[in-house]
Amino acid sequence: MRTLKLRRAAVVVAGMAVALGSLAGPALADVSATGPQGQTLTAAKAEIDPAGESVRVTGTGYDIGKGIYLALCVSNGAGQVATPCVGGIDMTGQSHSMFWISSNPPPYGVGIAKPYTDEGNGKGGFDLTLDVKASDDQGADCTAAGVQCVIYTRADHTRGGDRTQDVQIPVTWKTGGGDPDPGTDPVASADQTLSVDVTGGALSLSVAGDGVALSAATVGGTATGQMNAAKVTDQRGSSAGWSLVGQVSDFTGDAGTIPAAQLGWAPTATGDGVTAGGTVQPGTGFGTAAALCSAPTGKGAGASDCGAALNLGIPGGAKPGGYSATLTLTLS
Repeated sequence: MRTLKLRRAAVVVAGMAVALGSLAGPALADVSATGPQGQTLTAAKAEIDPAGESVRVTGTGYDIGKGIYLALCVSNGAGQVATPCVGGIDMTGQSHSMFWISSNPPPYGVGIAKPYTDEGNGKGGFDLTLDVKASDDQGADCTAAGVQCVIYTRADHTRGGDRTQDVQIPVTWKTGGGDPDPGTDPVASADQTLSVDVTGGALSLSVAGDGVALSAATVGGTATGQMNAAKVTDQRGSSAGWSLVGQVSDFTGDAGTIPAAQLGWAPTATGDGVTAGGTVQPGTGFGTAAALCSAPTGKGAGASDCGAALNLGIPGGAKPGGYSATLTLTLS
């Protein structure tokens, strides 16, 4: 019997996910924070005009083999993903409110991700100008009560569960004078303005179980099964859309290894405007991440269900025995 283990991936909004490094307090110039592997994140300032400013942000000592995201995001505390991120997700490489930094991105990221500067000894750095503002039209508001936003790096979506690249610099916002006294002159009538704050929720992922037993198969045959259903819940109220992708490791066991590319799937999806990813045939499969389902801008609100029929092609040279792999789902 071949067992496919499912691992919940961290939800990435604006591309992102956090174990706090050592944080420096807000200041007017050159504020730095140190990450769990000794990498350093530095911002030219951390007290910023809420209407928006361009801030020089540099990084040194990052693992050059691991891609990261750089953005301004809402901190959710130590060990938690900082999300949402102001400006949302950018996979075009055109926005300066978020950067994808990688020297070895997947093929679809070539020309979009910014390469590290090579510092030697497997370390890399970057020097970028980040456009920072306090809020956007997608529900992120850094000036809301109880909200702390941070200039932030984390591992990119190819390593959604990797917390070693998480570094945060807390941001404060410049304030001006208050509004003038509206006065208390008597009037014949009086208006009262009624207001209500509607807050957005989270973009979240849940999976119905963490193990899948594929059918037994002979050498040269095909093992089949059904992945545990994945539920995407979008309560952000931003209409930003989302994407859920899968990446599988090689199947390994005492008898040897079956390459990840031998796994194929046929995705299914239900939900508001949600589209299933394309079918992947065994033998041409998961050498890179593949789309399970996605929702374009303006769609995907509420709960959506995504799944896939699985097909593992057993190579003719495979040795009999038990094999297992890990399928990682990443939501962004």
